[in-house]
Amino acid sequence: MSPRARRPPVLTLTTDFGGKDAYVASMKGVVLRAVPEARIVDISHEIPPQEIGEAGYVLACAFPHFPAGTLHLLVVDPGVGTSRRLLAARTRQHLFLAPDNGSLGLAFDIESPLEIVEIPFPDSRVAPTFHGRDILAPAAARLLQGAALSEIGPPVSNPLPFPVPQARPDPDGRLRVSVLSIDRFGNVILNFRAQDAGVTPGPVLEIAGRRLTRRVLTYAEAPAAEPVLLFNSSGFLEVAVTNGSAAQTLGCARGTTGILTL
Repeated sequence: MSPRARRPPVLTLTTDFGGKDAYVASMKGVVLRAVPEARIVDISHEIPPQEIGEAGYVLACAFPHFPAGTLHLLVVDPGVGTSRRLLAARTRQHLFLAPDNGSLGLAFDIESPLEIVEIPFPDSRVAPTFHGRDILAPAAARLLQGAALSEIGPPVSNPLPFPVPQARPDPDGRLRVSVLSIDRFGNVILNFRAQDAGVTPGPVLEIAGRRLTRRVLTYAEAPAAEPVLLFNSSGFLEVAVTNGSAAQTLGCARGTTGILTL
C-alpha cells in the first residue's frame, strides 16, 4: 500500500459480553458486512456485568495508544431498552460510541469532546435488548465509512458524568477516594491520578483499616507481602502487593473508600 493510500479504518470494542455467547461476534458481523476492510480490535469483553465505571476506566487506559481517527465502541448498558440516549462523540484524535450512562467520562477527561450527538432510534424494528448490535454497530459502520457526526444525529451538550467522581484534594490536602478498579493481579486502582497530585513527598492512604505510607516506582521495589502505593502506567494511584493481591490482602472491592493525604 502506498503511503498515501487510505488505511483500513480501526474500530475497538469494549463490552461486558464475555466470550461465551454470540453477542460480540454479532456486532462484528454487522460492521464487517458494511465495512469489510475494517480492522476490529478487542480492548476487553471481560468487564464485570453492568460495571460502567470499570468499562470507562479500561477504555480510558487503552484508547490514547491507538492511531488518530480510531473509533471506540463501548457497550456496557444496564439501561438497554429504556429511554436512555445513545451517543456518538468526537475528540481531537478519536471517535466514540456508547450509551449515555457516564461510561465515556474518563475518556473525555483525557481528551475533551469537540462534538457529541445523539443517535436516533431507527424506524425499523430493533431488538430492545441488543442496541449494541442493532443501533450502535450500524452507526459505527457509517462512521467508519466516513460519515460526519452531524449526519448521525442531533447535537448533545449534557452527557452524563462518569459515575465515580474524580477525587480532588481539599485545601488541607485530605480527600476521600474510591476504588475504581481491581485488575487481574489484584492491584487496587483508585480514582486519583498523578496529574492531580502535583509535587508532593508522597501520599498517605488510609483504607480498609490500614495506613499505607510506602510509595514505590516499581513493583519490584516493594517488600514481600507489604501493600505499597504507586502510580500505575496510566497515571492512576494504586495499591499493590508484590507477587500477591492487594485486593485480597486489604479486603477491598470496587467502591471501597479511603482517605488520602497528600
